[in-house]
Amino acid sequence: MKRIGGISLIALLLFACATREAAERFEGKMVYKLSSDKLDRLATDSINYQVIYAKDSMLRIENFTPIGKQIYIKHIPKNRAYILMELNGQKIAIQSIPEPAVNDGKYLFKKRRGKVTVAGIEAKKIDVTLPEIDTMMTMLYHPRMSADYSEAIPGIPGMPLRYALLVDGLLTTFELLELEERVIDIDFFGIPSDYERMTMDEFIERMMEME
Repeated sequence: MKRIGGISLIALLLFACATREAAERFEGKMVYKLSSDKLDRLATDSINYQVIYAKDSMLRIENFTPIGKQIYIKHIPKNRAYILMELNGQKIAIQSIPEPAVNDGKYLFKKRRGKVTVAGIEAKKIDVTLPEIDTMMTMLYHPRMSADYSEAIPGIPGMPLRYALLVDGLLTTFELLELEERVIDIDFFGIPSDYERMTMDEFIERMMEME
């Protein structure tokens, strides 16, 4: 069951980081808090966080999952990405070519008046309806920051700061806790030499062999 959950999280990463037209660029670090019925019941606190590093057109997302830490790195204009993880002590880099995220009716939007502050950042409100689960919620976004650092909600007009996604059938809330603008070394977005590169198909085959 843990392996299945790991693959679902990888699929979520691929979906959440697809390319779109850029707005304002950013260099620094963002930390999100994750919350759901399942996560809140677990004793381990580390999997409740997601860390995003950005350097102009480079992206690195760190997720802490039940099968270990997973790192997603991407060159946004070239639409090239890798998922870095350890499997049974072996370091692997899974190659990916993300497909552009398309709002095919999964989310419906209605802008709202009013602004709030999230982690020291001015955020706008927007009502988002999820027809799949017949739910509407108010989400928050920063209109002047490009959404392609976290295009979790296709069609939202800016960087989402507080939003929700369906993860393994559960509604999971993401909320920005910290944003720090600082210079990050470009090597932080590379693939270390001790990682074995493979395609997603090769990774799935290896997982099936381990069953």
